[in-house]
Amino acid sequence: MMVIISDIHSNFRKFKKVLERENPDLILVCGDITDFNPRDISVFDKLLMDFEGECLAVHGNCDDERCVELLESAENIKFIHGKSVEIQGYTFYGLGGSTETPFFTPSEYSEEYYYELLKKFNYKANSILISHSPPYGILDRTYHGVNAGSKAIRDYLDKFDYIFCGHIHESYGVLKVSKTTVVNVGCLADGIYVKTDLSNITFCRI
Repeated sequence: MMVIISDIHSNFRKFKKVLERENPDLILVCGDITDFNPRDISVFDKLLMDFEGECLAVHGNCDDERCVELLESAENIKFIHGKSVEIQGYTFYGLGGSTETPFFTPSEYSEEYYYELLKKFNYKANSILISHSPPYGILDRTYHGVNAGSKAIRDYLDKFDYIFCGHIHESYGVLKVSKTTVVNVGCLADGIYVKTDLSNITFCRI
């Protein structure tokens, strides 16, 4: 069973409760682990010290360059931004950061940057994208009615069987578009996360 979380924003007390409640085999982290504090990456890493499964993660727009460096060297987290990894017959791909926002957060990238990463992936069957940004127009609407997802991810939508994302806290939910199931897993800082065996996707509160 997998647990998928996003937008922890340094609320590690809630993450610890999820870990104790669910005891998953695999944890997917869709970014915004910190609230602009790189030192919190070490806190997160230590919480996973006794976790016997695997934890795959990407960074979010609130996780700066130093956070990325610490994620790359973490002992208990596999950082997969711009990379892929195969686990139990599934290939997991990672895209961290976000497209540009009005808030000038530290890890914002252009659509061209995402297109370049998406072009380089070696796509296989049973593919799962772990992304901070949702695809444009899918579970990405802000409180102000603006679609804030990535057009590059939208254009590569059919390469993936599942896309797990976060970023837009208020648009959590599930939507199937053609063959691809998109899940905005919500904001763990607000107590929302997802657990799934892929045959059933369940939103939970902590």
